[in-house]
Amino acid sequence: MRIMITGGGTGGHTSPAVAIIEELQKRDPFLLVQWVGRRGGIEQRVAERTGTPFRSVPVEGWPRDRSLRRGLVAAKLLLGIGRSVVYIRRFKPQVVVGVGGYVSLPLCYAAQRLGVPTVLHEQNKRLGMANRMLAPRADRVLLSYPDTLGDYARDKALVVGNPVRAGFVDPPEKTAARESLDLDLETPTVLVSGGSQGARSINEAMLGALPKFGKGEAQFIWMTGNSDAARARAAAETAAARADVFPFIDDMPAAAAAADLIVSRAGASSTAEIAVMGKPSILVPYPFATDKHQDKNAEAFSEAGAAVTLADGECDGERLAGLMRELLGDEARLEEMAKAAATLAKPGAAEAIVEEILMLAFEPRNEKAAQG
Repeated sequence: MRIMITGGGTGGHTSPAVAIIEELQKRDPFLLVQWVGRRGGIEQRVAERTGTPFRSVPVEGWPRDRSLRRGLVAAKLLLGIGRSVVYIRRFKPQVVVGVGGYVSLPLCYAAQRLGVPTVLHEQNKRLGMANRMLAPRADRVLLSYPDTLGDYARDKALVVGNPVRAGFVDPPEKTAARESLDLDLETPTVLVSGGSQGARSINEAMLGALPKFGKGEAQFIWMTGNSDAARARAAAETAAARADVFPFIDDMPAAAAAADLIVSRAGASSTAEIAVMGKPSILVPYPFATDKHQDKNAEAFSEAGAAVTLADGECDGERLAGLMRELLGDEARLEEMAKAAATLAKPGAAEAIVEEILMLAFEPRNEKAAQG
């Protein structure tokens, strides 16, 4: 089977792609797959780390302001579509899968014009800009929420949830995870994560919150991103409470399994991982996300009782420390939040997506397309 997958820009798009590839490889040990994205983007790094062949296209996000730069971005998009046509004709994929982000536009657009079936996956409660443009011609539009906002053909849409990597579906037990990270087994543990790119406001709040915890009161696993790692490490060295600082955490399933509480952005992949692991959370939506989709994600968790939402503008050391201490001190509430989070999980999302890909891949018309 030959599949091309495209999308990236953030970990929220690359994580579902990895989950889909993992499931495809389970089904077909002879799978041939190519990942198409932007050179130097997070998708290239993830593809290389997972051993997935990568092809690049020149593409940039559309400028919000009216400027001459729009002409350059449009020219890059046309060049990216042209290069995608070449990739498709050489590789002859049976299906092209788009996981969102502006990176996915050139390949999916080219595939639709060449008659190659396209599957789109939307992680958020509102279709992103690229998926809105591609949805009218897509063969399948796979959604994470039943009430997803946007213009798409309902007869081609299916709610499957947001796929997560296998490690989150079958994580280590809490004690084993803490042992693997050399953490104290009895101390309340908080995972603080701003996502793959880090989050300046969360990091700033943690710099203010950390000194408010005494020795043994809590311990923190703190993923900062590259830019804030040095300051966070300096703060951790003088703090009474333990804080292990990482620019990036490779084994995020183990870190999440070790935690009693997670502080995170409300990106689609992050919330899907939190849900499938059944973890209580404090969600701080990124205020500049396209169409405020992180606010919608956080709203869904808060309404279910699975999370406390903290607005980015209100996320300071005093407020964050107060919320963490309040939740860690109420085991019954944490347990209820964990149960609520689990009700939002769709652990079979990757399998459902791959079933749709397989059905399209082996429709009779695709045999002709693959040969042409």
